[in-house]
Amino acid sequence: MNKSVKRAAETPGKGGMMNKSVKRAEETPGKGGMMKNSVKRAEETPGKGGTRMMKNDGGAPIPLYFQLINQMRRNMLGKLAPGDPIPSERELCERFGVSRITVRQALEQLTVNGEIYKLHGKGTFKSYNRIDGIRELVYVICSTSMIVSPGREKVIRALAKTAEKRGYHLVIRSYHSSGGMASLRDFATRGVDGGLLFSVQELTHADILSLRQTRIPCVFLNQPEGYSVTADYVAAGALAAQWADRENFRRIALFLPSRKLRDIRDYLSGFQAAWRSGTPPVIRETGYCRRTATETAKALLSGGTPLPEAFICGDDQDAAGAADALTELGLRGRIPVCGVNDSYLASEMRFSSIDLKLEERSRLAADLLADILEGKAPASPHAIKIQPSFTERKFK
Repeated sequence: MNKSVKRAAETPGKGGMMNKSVKRAEETPGKGGMMKNSVKRAEETPGKGGTRMMKNDGGAPIPLYFQLINQMRRNMLGKLAPGDPIPSERELCERFGVSRITVRQALEQLTVNGEIYKLHGKGTFKSYNRIDGIRELVYVICSTSMIVSPGREKVIRALAKTAEKRGYHLVIRSYHSSGGMASLRDFATRGVDGGLLFSVQELTHADILSLRQTRIPCVFLNQPEGYSVTADYVAAGALAAQWADRENFRRIALFLPSRKLRDIRDYLSGFQAAWRSGTPPVIRETGYCRRTATETAKALLSGGTPLPEAFICGDDQDAAGAADALTELGLRGRIPVCGVNDSYLASEMRFSSIDLKLEERSRLAADLLADILEGKAPASPHAIKIQPSFTERKFK
């Protein structure tokens, strides 16, 4: 059946707005008995806020520029290669039968979405970004204060570069607020336009189950759950112990951020399994806090007991704190320090550090999440474990 729709008579609406009164079309048989819609183009009429509106089959208003975006995606953008030019505004008006104002609204929104880009004096081109509505790789941390922690700059730089290469935007979000820890399920479902990269050590098994219930694609950087890209902290602890053995250290001060964290427990396990010489290390928890590590190291160095021959720390912040104490007491050149993450602190302050390959892990994690979103990833569970290396430095 064909539908022949008579042109709507324009009558004044509320507040002077124009409404359409469309008569129901008479049904006439179409080819093969199927129903077809032969619709004369409806005139654009001003909608709320000046946006031009049309009616869909259910009667709900749809912005005309939004309809145009969908038409452009199906009939034009999907057939163009990245970098191909987009037709001019005049050509788009003629091709899709809409006004120039509508075309400009659609082009502006597509530009904001990252689906097209403009070059002054040259024209508009198809972007390298995806056009299916999935545009974000969301990097999740516990607190915004962690953005400035040593080594994090490597992570963010690698994530951003990989996201851009794959045609996504990198978004950094924290789920810690002044009111306390938000529900992970509630947090994850608020405005996620893509997938999540979780770099939160404190996640419990219940947290992970809650995240799975959202069915939002996730890659974990600290837990070997589902899709994950983690560092081998057991191997990291073993590397630190092997370095101490090579240097014939017998008395070790071992500073750990917190033994409540899985990564740190693994690090301690690896160290203890590989430690072959000397007495058991003096273990202190310093909580990823440089100042706490400084005060703890000063107490050990001033306590009247034999001085430790080396400070081995589970993070570069703790190692920097130990180095500060040694400098203050005039012992910096006598007692070596080893940290974890091989961050700028290790390089600037000249102490050894375990390289957890932060940039490589971040690139792999971003690529894996993009593969999940694009349907290219292997089946879950899929775990990638990165082996660390030792970077030795001598203080001069």
